[in-house]
Amino acid sequence: MDFVPFHKIDSAQWDDFCLHSDDAWFRHTSFAMRFCLGLNSSNENLSFGVFEGSKLVAIAPLIKQPIAEGNNSFEFAMGGDPVPFPAFQNGLSNSQSAKLSKLIFEKIDELAKANNVIYSRFFIDPLSTGFLGDFQKISPFLKLGYNAISLTTNILDLSLPEKEMFKNIRDSYQYDIRSAIELDLAVDFFDKSNVSDEIFKTYKDIYFSAAGKEVGTPERWNVTRELIKQGQAVLALEKNKEGKFISGVIAFTYKNNAYYALGATIPDFKEINGISHLLQWEIIKYLKARNFNHYDLGRNVYPIISDEVYTPKELSISFFKSGFGGEIYPLIRGEKFYSADYLIKRRSNLSQKFIENIKINLCVTNF
Repeated sequence: MDFVPFHKIDSAQWDDFCLHSDDAWFRHTSFAMRFCLGLNSSNENLSFGVFEGSKLVAIAPLIKQPIAEGNNSFEFAMGGDPVPFPAFQNGLSNSQSAKLSKLIFEKIDELAKANNVIYSRFFIDPLSTGFLGDFQKISPFLKLGYNAISLTTNILDLSLPEKEMFKNIRDSYQYDIRSAIELDLAVDFFDKSNVSDEIFKTYKDIYFSAAGKEVGTPERWNVTRELIKQGQAVLALEKNKEGKFISGVIAFTYKNNAYYALGATIPDFKEINGISHLLQWEIIKYLKARNFNHYDLGRNVYPIISDEVYTPKELSISFFKSGFGGEIYPLIRGEKFYSADYLIKRRSNLSQKFIENIKINLCVTNF
């Protein structure tokens, strides 16, 4: 059994493996890794494949990125999210998968030691076919030396009738959607058939306006545009009655499932009643009409100490996304520390942040 670095594997072979493995979703693909590398020029791709002879039997996405606290130390993560759990060829028994997982994570430990990586986060992608088919799973991370930091996520079953999906939306959101329609807000969609550089720039301008500055590297935005042009993402732009685009969302699309990836609204228009609610509802209808199976609105976060202590803004966004119905799925995650000093420092910082939130009464408890 050989461990082969990503740069020595043809990307077409890697992506073909992803396409056929029930463990893999978009975040396993070479495109996802390119997107993550574009987030920071210091990021490095340490992904590898596992071969038996000439046959690729497993892949392990692995992005090394600078850790927030600096000091020339790094973590294994993909932007602000964990790294997806390795994907295996279909047909392996549970014992074969467990043995292979052990070998892969031993290799990951070796790479951590060699690359000054002091912290690592992984998760099981809930949009992978194998997980969706049997999502009541036990975390594999504990046996691999990882702490449990699991959360939940909301995944909509798009096979449900449209009326039933609308009924499942939070009552106040149904009212907001109707209000936005009365204001003549509308949503246009752009995919590989009709996206243009001008339209993509419109979304970038909205995103920069929301952020208050230009963010992201040129490579990050080039890859994002390429994803839409290659059919692995869709752009939804919302316009007011004057025809001005004022809000937008990019959703990753892969294997007939979709994930809410990037959203932004021009600040001057954020107070319009129902602007974000209508945008999400139109995306749901769009995906359903094109026979997508599931739409993952993103993780639910809580006022607890996990791998992070979430801000009031993050809690509010999570509450918003949870209002569109769907089933609550486990988001199985794990973290590992390779440095005792960093463990102490990180846990101390999180505890202090949690206490400060309590003191100023910002812990939201309506989940």
